[in-house]
Amino acid sequence: MSVYPNLKENEEQVLQPFHQVDADGDGGVELHELRKVLPPHIPDTEVRREFEKFDANGDGRLDREEYRNLVRRRAFHFANLIVLPKNARMDQVDGEYTEEYSCMPPPLFMFAISLIEIGIFAYHTHFHIKERGWVGINGPAPIESVLIYNPKRRCEAWRYLTYMLVHSGWVHICNNVLMQLFLGVLLEMVHKWWRVLIVYFAGVVAGSLATSVTDPEYYLAGASGGVYALITAHMATVILNWSEMELPWVRVLLFSSFCVLDVGIAIYYRYTGDGSNKVGYAAHFGGALAGLLLGIHVLRNLRPQKWETIVWRVSIVIWIVLAGVVIAWNIFYPSYFPPSDICKLSV
Repeated sequence: MSVYPNLKENEEQVLQPFHQVDADGDGGVELHELRKVLPPHIPDTEVRREFEKFDANGDGRLDREEYRNLVRRRAFHFANLIVLPKNARMDQVDGEYTEEYSCMPPPLFMFAISLIEIGIFAYHTHFHIKERGWVGINGPAPIESVLIYNPKRRCEAWRYLTYMLVHSGWVHICNNVLMQLFLGVLLEMVHKWWRVLIVYFAGVVAGSLATSVTDPEYYLAGASGGVYALITAHMATVILNWSEMELPWVRVLLFSSFCVLDVGIAIYYRYTGDGSNKVGYAAHFGGALAGLLLGIHVLRNLRPQKWETIVWRVSIVIWIVLAGVVIAWNIFYPSYFPPSDICKLSV
């Protein structure tokens, strides 16, 4: 028995035959013609998004085949949108946000970066085992690597980014890869790979910059800055698409709880350990802040609201100011950092 007994009737009411929608009889359905045959309470942005999605040749009109595809593939969605309240729509667990999930283009960025990180970890592990005979679940970190963030080699600027490719032990690499695949792939499916790349790399760089200021003598390894950027970017999508999300407060609470717990554990081990593995953890904070501020700015907003536009502007200003201060600190305050063992920074 159908959950929606009147679904077929509603589909016919919402999506009429081609010749009826093509009011001027020019052989194509234009956006304003589609708008006229739909109930007025369907948002214009929703109608435009559906229209553009099925306008395959981008000519601003739907021919018979394009219109037929829209009817076949989206009739249920339109009828569901009209007939049922948001909390009763069976095909939209996350409201309109779920409609945006797509595997085209494939979400390859997170898979690619994860494979690179695994490969470099395997390379370092091979030499550690060869030289020391073991690699524990928590390290040691390959501090001699040309990729790791080394506070005495800050002039090698690539290290502010490439430290994400180096990990300290099996737990470190497994946690980061699993978390970034779980979070990053979902973001890629909605916001596309290049937006996720910006957020992820920004989180990594923000993590090393934060560590350089708060822990100037500490090495830094791992993709935790990028992972935390992905976590708070999810929170940014909730803020941007608040009205299109189901239970947004629950999402914010879950992500916030995870961040607080994980950072708390990191701080505990940092200050109660024996100090033998001097790898900084401020990257968690830097990455999280970057993901939230840039996520609001970079990721897609399905239905912009006035207050969200204000948040969008404020977030980018805060990001520019914070990033500028930390970068300037690194450039103009060299005495704050350990002496370089290969080059001398001067301004």
